[in-house]
Amino acid sequence: MVAHSGALAFEGLNLDVAGGKPSTGSDVLRAILEMASTALEQLRASTDRPTAVLGRIRGTGRGVSFGRLVDRLEAEHPLDLVSPFEGSDRVAGAVWALSEPYAAALAKLRWDARAIDLPMHVHEHSDRFIIVLEGRGYYHVAGQPLDGFDGSAVRTVPARERDVFVFTRGVVHTFSTDESPMVLLSCQLPHLPFDDPRQYTLPRVRWTAANHKDRQPTVGCDPAWTVLT
Repeated sequence: MVAHSGALAFEGLNLDVAGGKPSTGSDVLRAILEMASTALEQLRASTDRPTAVLGRIRGTGRGVSFGRLVDRLEAEHPLDLVSPFEGSDRVAGAVWALSEPYAAALAKLRWDARAIDLPMHVHEHSDRFIIVLEGRGYYHVAGQPLDGFDGSAVRTVPARERDVFVFTRGVVHTFSTDESPMVLLSCQLPHLPFDDPRQYTLPRVRWTAANHKDRQPTVGCDPAWTVLT
């Protein structure tokens, strides 16, 4: 990983699928989890505190489509999404998992429109690599630690199709939606079952998007730009 002012550059972060045409859906799952593991290894090596970063995923050659790769996975390994998820009736999810040595899983999470009730929380025992597969919503994140979170410093950023949110354990965060639904692919490293009590922890102060709908919306360009030539 290469650090720039206000940005981090991941190295070698590509899906290991020849020509975008893996032989099986399991190949797609393995490739996504390996990419997530590589990103999180580099992120953890770059910092000793809970950290969240935002990037994008895209195909860069003819005939290469991330969406079609996920279609292959879903066609071969269909999921039945179950609600509620983490206490929210407007969020449903299910998991694709590989056996060892991959101590990780890929969850598919569907957020209904106006899913604004999932409170800020922390994953204390696993890291996350999350891809927005469809739709749009918001990612809410705080720089405060779990035991110091008071709801006063929450940053809200758009979550749009093909955005990627990578964050280490300990980051206080949540997602929400407005008028559009949203589908996330959430790589969990390591994987904990949804009903495991270690899956997530709530801070003492409860913060939900439902209670903070008065934020002023803005339109603008992202601060990070890629130099092409």
